[in-house]
Amino acid sequence: MQTRLPNCPTSGMLSATALYECRPKAVKKMADTRVLFLEGGGEMGALMRSHDWSATPLGSPDTWPQSLRVTIRLMLNSQHPMFIWWGPELIQFYNDAYRQTMGPAMHPKALGARGRETWEDIWPIIGPQIELVMSGGGATWNVEQLVPINRDGEPENVWWTYGYSPIDLDGEIGGVLVVCNDVTEQHQRTEAYKNETLRIARQFEEAPGFIAMLSGPDHIFQSANAAYRRLVGLRDVVGKSVREAVPEAVDQGFVELLDKVYTTGQPFVGRRTLIRLQPDHDSPPEDHYLDFIYQAVHEPNGTISGIFVEGQDVTEHVLAEQRLELVNRELQHRVKNTLATVQAIATQTLRSVADDEVMKTLTQRIVALSRAHDALIQHNWTSADIVRIVESAIDNFGMRERFTVTGPSLELGPNATLSLAMILHELFTNAIKYGALSAETGWITLCWEIEGKSAGDELVLQWLEEGGPEVVRPEGGGGFGSKLVNMGLDGTGEVLQSYDPSGLRVEMRAPVAALLRS
Repeated sequence: MQTRLPNCPTSGMLSATALYECRPKAVKKMADTRVLFLEGGGEMGALMRSHDWSATPLGSPDTWPQSLRVTIRLMLNSQHPMFIWWGPELIQFYNDAYRQTMGPAMHPKALGARGRETWEDIWPIIGPQIELVMSGGGATWNVEQLVPINRDGEPENVWWTYGYSPIDLDGEIGGVLVVCNDVTEQHQRTEAYKNETLRIARQFEEAPGFIAMLSGPDHIFQSANAAYRRLVGLRDVVGKSVREAVPEAVDQGFVELLDKVYTTGQPFVGRRTLIRLQPDHDSPPEDHYLDFIYQAVHEPNGTISGIFVEGQDVTEHVLAEQRLELVNRELQHRVKNTLATVQAIATQTLRSVADDEVMKTLTQRIVALSRAHDALIQHNWTSADIVRIVESAIDNFGMRERFTVTGPSLELGPNATLSLAMILHELFTNAIKYGALSAETGWITLCWEIEGKSAGDELVLQWLEEGGPEVVRPEGGGGFGSKLVNMGLDGTGEVLQSYDPSGLRVEMRAPVAALLRS
């Protein structure tokens, strides 16, 4: 039977060539362009078209099976990194997006090469996965898998999220399609975040102060560090409310404070706050003194989600201060007794002296010394403020309205404190007897300041008398009081005395550093 095709001669039998020429144009075009699946694809499409595939087990592209052609076409036109292993030799194809993950050590020699030879260094990782797919075991999927890549001559740790999928061929598996993504940067960021989170968690857990995070209006413990757990007797507090975990805190007002902070958003700061905690049911309550803060946790939308608790157990400090205060009170009592004993001895020793003024002067000096000790006791014998020393000296004579006093606060050491107290006593006594305070119209200006010097700060103290009788320089350089004043503050610095007829002028200078050390 003769076959007649449209547009073909009707006479005689047609040869194969003539038959081809008589095929419809569309069919003829498909036959002429059997490698269209390699068109496009950027750099890798061009490399595939120019590659000598006849030198590979695959042979000419026009002989490749349809499933391989379709997969390559899909791969070349995808912006996602994709790779193909085909056939028993695992001949390789990849697109431009995958090309970006390769270095000069891999590209372009990997194109058309055998898989095992190309990836020999990582074959223990990927080989079993490829064999699983090729044997019909199904697709594989890996998330953030470490697969080192030799991009520039040296192995480089690279993390991938990738899947191996089968490419069918006549009911069997002809190859493997790889869809992948280099997630190294993401992995490194995640690891850095994890490490930072762990570091913060360790710092939180090991912090010397107690820390806890509470959430919601019921103040549920979200976390509590080791110091907090030790404070409350190693209780299991996480997931419980404060009322449930630390019930003794309710009656002591701490939950009420938490409620107020949660409602108002205003922090609460406690100093040396007493709380009585019972470590367990069989133990008696224990007193703890706490420095702490309740700080509201504000969300981005302005709402309050919880309370941050942080503080220090200062029980040992408070108890030590209480013990020291007891010791100081006892010491003060003993000093006063000692001074009283000295006074009694002096009275008995000087009972035959006819001049009562001598006994009065000695008694007043002992009292001045006692007041100076009182000022030191307030600061545990380490220092005393110059303002307190001056005020104590003035109060001793009860003439505050006749003084003008100005000067900044300054802590003086023990020796300087005693020295200044005794000097002021002598100046007051002299003013009452002979100077400005001996007249009803007289007054005294007592002022001091800190002057900055190249060698260090210097205290400058001035005693100025006005409105009293005319001043006369004492004969013979004066008595004990004048000598004490001339010695200066703690025997250091310099003293200038001016016996101006209108009133006594005294200026004392001393290095601040020396006054603090003494």
